[in-house]
Amino acid sequence: MELSPSQKTSVRYQFESYCKKVIRGERCDYLREVLRRAEKEVCFSDLPEGILMQMGISDDYPVEHYVFEIRGHRISITDERLGEALLQVDADGRDLLLLAYCLDLSDWEIGLLLGTPRSTIQRRRQRFLDQMKQLLKE
Repeated sequence: MELSPSQKTSVRYQFESYCKKVIRGERCDYLREVLRRAEKEVCFSDLPEGILMQMGISDDYPVEHYVFEIRGHRISITDERLGEALLQVDADGRDLLLLAYCLDLSDWEIGLLLGTPRSTIQRRRQRFLDQMKQLLKE
């Protein structure tokens, strides 16, 4: 069945009207969504300093670390002064201090690991710790 020219025009106008209603509805939905988001969003410049600090990420590069290998454990020290001071202590003292304070091993556990009595470990750890304190005071 063939439509007359006036019917074709009428169908075209109906379709255009339908399209305009759909576009108007989509526009209203979009503006409503924008307003809803605007109520909840906050500019970075309006955020308190504490929240901004929590959101930040600092890059951490291995080049800035002092890495010590002790009995199969890799211990990374990021503090430059502490890393330099540990390099100045002899290797046995450095290993002892890192095992005690970075790996949280007790004197007894360190003694078992190194094959040394606990009391010797305790005296040596205290001596090397005093040496580290002197190096860090400088």
